[in-house]
Amino acid sequence: MKNTLIKTSKIVNKSISHTMKMIVLFLFVFISGVFAGNANSQETKVSISKNNKPIREILGEIERQTDYLFVYSEKEVDVNQRKTVNVSQQRVADVLSSLFRSTNVGYAMEGHNIMLMAKTTQTDAAQQKRHITGVVKDIKGETIIGANIMIKGTGTGVSTNIDGEFSIEAAAGEELIVSFIGYLTQTIKIDSQKTLNIKLLEDTKTLEEVVVVGYTVQTKSAVTGSVAVVKADKLRDVNTLEVGSMLQGKVSGVYVSGSSGEPGQASKIRIRGKGTLNSSVSPLWVVDGVIVGEDPGLNPNEIDNISVLKDGSATALYGSRAANGVIVVTTKRGEYDANKYSVSVNAGVSLLSTGRLEMMNSQELYDYQKSWNNQSWFTEELLKHNTDWFKEASKPGLYTNANITYTGSSGRMRSFVMADYYREEGAIKDFTLDRFTFRSNNDVKFTDRFTMSTKISGSLSRTDSQQRSVYNTYLYLPWDFPYNEDGSIRSGQEQDWRGRDGINDMYDLQWNWSRSKKLTVDGTINFNYQITDWLRFESNNYIRYISNRSETYTDKRSRSGQSDKGSLSNSNSLLTKQFTNQMIRFEKSFGKHKVNALGAYEYTRHFYESTSAEGRGIQPGREILDVTTGIKSIGGYKDAITTQSALFNANYDYDNRYMGQVSYRMDESSCFGKNNRMGHFFTVSGGWNIQNETFFESLRESVNQLKVRVSYGSLGNTPGAYYGHYPLYSSMMYNDEVAYFPSQMGNADLSWEKCYTTNIGIDARFFDRFGVTIDLYNKNTSDLLYYAPLPNISGYTGQYKNVGAINNKGLEISLNADVIRTSKFQWTSDFNIGFNRNRVTELYGGKPELKGLKRLEEGRDMDEWYLREWAGVDTANGSPLWYTTDENGKRTTTDSYNKADRVYCGSAAPKFTGGWMNSFSYKGFTLTANFDFVYGNLLYNQSRELLDSDGAYADYNSMKLKSGWKRWEKEGDIATHPKAINGGNKNSNKSSSRYLEKGNYFSLRNLSLGYSIPEKLCGKLGLQRVNVSCSADNLFTLTPFSGVSPQLSDSSTDGYAGTIYPLSRRIVFGLNVSF
Repeated sequence: MKNTLIKTSKIVNKSISHTMKMIVLFLFVFISGVFAGNANSQETKVSISKNNKPIREILGEIERQTDYLFVYSEKEVDVNQRKTVNVSQQRVADVLSSLFRSTNVGYAMEGHNIMLMAKTTQTDAAQQKRHITGVVKDIKGETIIGANIMIKGTGTGVSTNIDGEFSIEAAAGEELIVSFIGYLTQTIKIDSQKTLNIKLLEDTKTLEEVVVVGYTVQTKSAVTGSVAVVKADKLRDVNTLEVGSMLQGKVSGVYVSGSSGEPGQASKIRIRGKGTLNSSVSPLWVVDGVIVGEDPGLNPNEIDNISVLKDGSATALYGSRAANGVIVVTTKRGEYDANKYSVSVNAGVSLLSTGRLEMMNSQELYDYQKSWNNQSWFTEELLKHNTDWFKEASKPGLYTNANITYTGSSGRMRSFVMADYYREEGAIKDFTLDRFTFRSNNDVKFTDRFTMSTKISGSLSRTDSQQRSVYNTYLYLPWDFPYNEDGSIRSGQEQDWRGRDGINDMYDLQWNWSRSKKLTVDGTINFNYQITDWLRFESNNYIRYISNRSETYTDKRSRSGQSDKGSLSNSNSLLTKQFTNQMIRFEKSFGKHKVNALGAYEYTRHFYESTSAEGRGIQPGREILDVTTGIKSIGGYKDAITTQSALFNANYDYDNRYMGQVSYRMDESSCFGKNNRMGHFFTVSGGWNIQNETFFESLRESVNQLKVRVSYGSLGNTPGAYYGHYPLYSSMMYNDEVAYFPSQMGNADLSWEKCYTTNIGIDARFFDRFGVTIDLYNKNTSDLLYYAPLPNISGYTGQYKNVGAINNKGLEISLNADVIRTSKFQWTSDFNIGFNRNRVTELYGGKPELKGLKRLEEGRDMDEWYLREWAGVDTANGSPLWYTTDENGKRTTTDSYNKADRVYCGSAAPKFTGGWMNSFSYKGFTLTANFDFVYGNLLYNQSRELLDSDGAYADYNSMKLKSGWKRWEKEGDIATHPKAINGGNKNSNKSSSRYLEKGNYFSLRNLSLGYSIPEKLCGKLGLQRVNVSCSADNLFTLTPFSGVSPQLSDSSTDGYAGTIYPLSRRIVFGLNVSF
């Protein structure tokens, strides 16, 4: 029989000034939360004088004097009995033992809660109890605070204290039940022992039990959508500030790639492929229930877990912005019954890695060019110098990260406070990132029914750059040298400088600089009121403020500043975002039936403005726009967007066997035409826990979980252009007057992109050690936002329309295993792989469209390369060859670039991506090794157009030929590279499939080793925990790609890889201390 729990609570003064008191209390606890203390709950004492009073009144007095709350069922505990208590400074446990002596009531103390329950009938052995003490630890030897120790068959129990210790009265023959959330329960039979050392093993199934899904928190067994959870400890295995890159290789169906190895650069994230042509393909970010939108730039140390929502069932409640998937971040919160400080310091070094790309040295370049470079300056005198420009441009980059956190509680308040400092010096000189981050999360329980939560976070970052060109570092000739004999830096204008552009970056770096500052402040305040036991009101309110400032100074003494006689540019931007969500939740059980539902209203406002100005003519050392002598450029921009929404969700669960969900969301946005501003989105889903069926009972020991999930729903995507529905005008100067002319035709019918998804999934777990999740999905996106060109006679350049469709379908598999699980040694392994196929199913007018080196066509992949097809090298004369079609339709070759046909040559989208994570633990040591991989994509290596140009750029350096490559030298040679000719060989270095390369890779993303110092030694030092670690990032990458890294591509277009800032290898040493 299920009993309703009833909690008594402290009396709250309901005076007129109560609201003001709450505000003052909030300000006080927010500022001083980190200093809150917590008395040892096991030793709390009270003084009570009550004669012949109801037990209810005595319990209320204990609550008044302490932080305890009593939990009991009135059907089991008679709190109307009258008792007499007269004690002075007695332990609460002793008072309760005396109060309930000779009654049928037992108690268990767990944190600030005291549970009262009816005792079972006692045996004779129970009359011979003795005092038993013990300690509870995990497999790493760390004590477990708040573990429950209950005597089986009774209501008697205690909890472990801050040192993991407990004491209890028990008799021989009785059994102790030892339990704690996230660990396997142990049963220990009492015989003659007086002291117990108990070690609990982690229950991996339980640790994953609770999942944040949209606006709800569900047990994993009740989830009907496709959701992947990444815990904090699995996120922070890579030494970076960028949370997106931490997801790389950890979630099936999630493809993460970088745009640059420069400190602080954001990653690109794709969930289940790309489903749009012109709008954003990035996922929606949600932090603690707040729709932030773009990557919020969180510090990894403030994150508790991340849920990646992939299908319509999981994402539907985010409606119009969920078509690309949703990343839900939960930040850390304070813990009850614990006041803990943690300090961590990490320091290391970054070393430049250019992958498989190798540039020629002086001798190699000379040998390469001597057969064709006929310029007068090309003599052996060039070999006097052999400059390694990458060596000149790089250095060991220092990495530092210091973090301090506090987590704990005091009375009805719990807090998490963090301060973090991060500094990264790039492995390329003159790139530096500094960032300070702060967060304070506080939860205050004013009454049993009313709670308030506040979250304030902020970051201040600064990046510094001396305008060093990584691009030039690849191109500079080894024959040129940077310094004069007296040590001064050469300008590049010297007569013996052979580089094409006559610029030495190092000369300009003496004076020129760029820097930027970014301030981000986020504030959230939530109110939660329990109207009844089954009805709750929540109010979630948020504001974000981001201020950006960047400056660039170019000295008139520098080569790049000579034409303007020096210049200075400033740009400033401000982003503010407000969000509010007002929600009603319903939650009720009827026997085996469980129903929960919610209804909410949301409002979001986004406002952005920017200004920029650049002046020319400035004296050295002056860094103020006012002292420039002329205006070079000036500009400004503003935009504002508002969205309001209504949403509904209902979940049904019958006996944890059959689950169902329905969701609906209506969005109205200012981004769309007045005739179609509202979007309607829905989902339905269901699940079946087969393992809970009676017919499955005989298999439960071997098949612990077998669940089937099915979902179907609709989602939306917002436009890349906020004002696509308006008629727009552009301006120009005409006859010394400002003139305006039409540029964009308005469209009052412009509406949302719509995405319809179907997902079928299976979750299974075998022998409580091996788990598998399989998802099969189909995603159709229609009404794509497309800028359709208009004829010149219309007076407009084009108009945004809803036209076009794309299909993504795929398979995702996730495996996890406790490969070895003993009390001394554990090996856990997680593997995931995701397959995705993309097809364009409809285009404007049904006509193919060229997009750079790619082409869109119905029935084909949207990332398919459309290039002249390389046919190799003519063995007779070393000329380049391409394929073409003659007048008879026959496929043949030509050495004329312009006559070659453009054809489809493969896709930039991978056939599959994945990751493999391993953790090994032995006593106090932990070793982790994490890999990620990509297969089946083709990258266009743009850098080879310059660095592998067959003589087209004699005044640029060249890359070394890879193993298996050969240059044509004489008739009959079978070669991969044409004959090198000064000025180039018949456009051989122009864009073609010659420079398409396989982007497959298998990378050791991180390898780390940690050691936790034994607890006894920590105790002698007055510490709770000490851990030392060493980790390394990007140790190796196996790939056929000849460029810098297959993991990096152009920031705006997938598949292009050029002369970019390379990834770095990093080695970091860390120390973490808790006390």
